[in-house]
This record gives sequence, C-alpha cells and structure tokens, in this order.
Amino acid sequence: MIESPMLVHLFTHVIMKASIFVLFIAALLLCRAPTALSVTCNPVELSSCAGAILTAAPPTAACCAKLKEQRPCFCQYKQNPNLKGYINSDNSKKVAKSCGVPIPTC
Repeated sequence: MIESPMLVHLFTHVIMKASIFVLFIAALLLCRAPTALSVTCNPVELSSCAGAILTAAPPTAACCAKLKEQRPCFCQYKQNPNLKGYINSDNSKKVAKSCGVPIPTC
C-alpha cells in the first residue's frame, strides 16, 4: 500500500491535536470545582467528545450526555486559557448544537 505524504501528515496532525487535548484535560484535573448545581466541574468528563470536536464527526450519545451534565461548568472552562480554544471552536459549537446543549454567554 502506498501512503500519501499528505494523508500521513493529516493523520499525524489529528493524533497530535487529540494528544494535546487529552493532556490539557488531564492537567486540569487539579482545577475541578463544584458548582451550585452539585455538578463537579471536571473537563476530563468531556473526553468522550474529543473525537467529535477534533474531527467534526457526529457526537455520540455519551458525549451529548456529558455535555448536558457539564453545561454549568462551561463558563469556568471558557475562562481557562488551556480550554478556551476548544470551548470556543466551531466544532465545539456544532457538537453542542447537535446535542441540543446551548452554550451560555459568560
């Protein structure tokens, strides 16, 4: 099988972005904080959405459930420089819309 350099580059780029996303999520375990709705803000809970956010694939039911659960935490995540780019990305907005989860204005 002949591998296209462009395809290899694209695959490497997606893997690298996914790795960075997972590392930021893991690093933010220390930033967990409860909200008034008794939801523990934990960005790792959104890891089931990584594929949809990074590749524009349709979100899974598990992703949508976690988005709904973590919605009270979105403003906190938007204020975090490590997560802001993911929360504000076009793909994140598409995933949230597809799941019927409104993004709050903070």
